[in-house]
Amino acid sequence: MARPKTIGIFAGLLTSSGKLRLQRRIEKGSIIPGKSYEGDYELPGGRVGENDLKKALSLEVLKNELTLRVEKDLGINVKTHILPSVYLAIFEDPAKDICDWAFMMPIMPFYWDERASAERTTIDVSPQELYQLAQRPKGEQLLSGWGKRMCRLSLGALLNSSNPDYQFEARKYLDEIRPDWQTVEYFGAFDWVLAHFEKELGFR
Repeated sequence: MARPKTIGIFAGLLTSSGKLRLQRRIEKGSIIPGKSYEGDYELPGGRVGENDLKKALSLEVLKNELTLRVEKDLGINVKTHILPSVYLAIFEDPAKDICDWAFMMPIMPFYWDERASAERTTIDVSPQELYQLAQRPKGEQLLSGWGKRMCRLSLGALLNSSNPDYQFEARKYLDEIRPDWQTVEYFGAFDWVLAHFEKELGFR
């Protein structure tokens, strides 16, 4: 397993209706040099500031970074003391020396205030609405489009939806996009995932 050069943490903010809240991107830069996704929709979050890999891959650091990013991006406070699962998606481009790990942590509606006024434009989507969002023109679509990493992280969040139909649709879409997603990307309990990575990366 390649060691990540950068690590990102994203929040899957689930509403009481079971939909997923996305924010509209205002940043112009990205991890890919020369590419901009300004105006597209994405999960709240971003790059983890801790450069020490062993420290960055710790529950406390990732929880703190997630809380800070959601508050910074949307002005919304998140309680992260209960984390049911985590979705990991890795983006690699050896030619550009990129190996970025993105973690998504689903946040149930009773751990954040969905009625709070957000500081960015937001949209709440079901799996089908996520698909429709991905079909919009660049600058107002789902970041990177359908099937890409932000899409899979978003569908991973919707697996935890309180709406069984949304759970089923999210799983169906993931099966179509990446049939091996359950073994390659989705790992479940956060503490198990961290222990798994520590072993794989030679930390213990």
